Amino acid sequence: MKTFCLGIAIALLFITVTFSAKAEFGQWCVADGQIPDNVIQAAVDWACQTGGADCSTIQPNQPCFLPNTAKDHASVVFNSYYQRYKHNSGTCDFNSTAFITQTDPSYGSCHFEIAIALLFITVMFSAKAEFGQWCVADGQIPDNVIQAAVDWACQTGGADCSTIQPNQPCFLPNTVKDHASVVFNNYYQRYKRNGGSCNFNSTAFITQTDPSHDSCHFDYVPF
Repeated sequence: MKTFCLGIAIALLFITVTFSAKAEFGQWCVADGQIPDNVIQAAVDWACQTGGADCSTIQPNQPCFLPNTAKDHASVVFNSYYQRYKHNSGTCDFNSTAFITQTDPSYGSCHFEIAIALLFITVMFSAKAEFGQWCVADGQIPDNVIQAAVDWACQTGGADCSTIQPNQPCFLPNTVKDHASVVFNNYYQRYKRNGGSCNFNSTAFITQTDPSHDSCHFDYVPF
């Protein structure tokens, strides 16, 4: 239930951030009405036939067919190309027939898409909320066995054990199991992409419940 509520909260936050970003920082690529139709049409032909733009919405009976003018169709096509490829060096130029506007050119049922980089943030948070995996100590294992695994992780394995020291965020509760969970998870998150496992001589296991508590934060790194 906690995970579900977190997911809802993140989704609502993203919707708010997305719409705010669109309102304040949105950029669309549209055709320059001062350019002759034949020049604009040549640029449209390139974008549709070679450039990889989605030109389906300007076809008859589709949302952006009307107004049926070279300029209006070009704006739809140019923007489709720009939003698709702007993060890979795609520009809004089209042989100097287009320009950037911060006014959303959408009208009626014709929607001009906008690609916002904040989507990546959402994916990361959603991955944590829905698919997060942390490595924690098994409370059924004797303390001396767990401590031996902790010593290895801190002294040889490369885990960051600074947060379990006195006056640090994860010092309390001051138990072998709690300290081990912090250390094991730190090691696992650091090295899981390079073959690091959550085993520690069979003293640990994977959980999908975030073990963070108070000011002690358990890192999570998506694969």
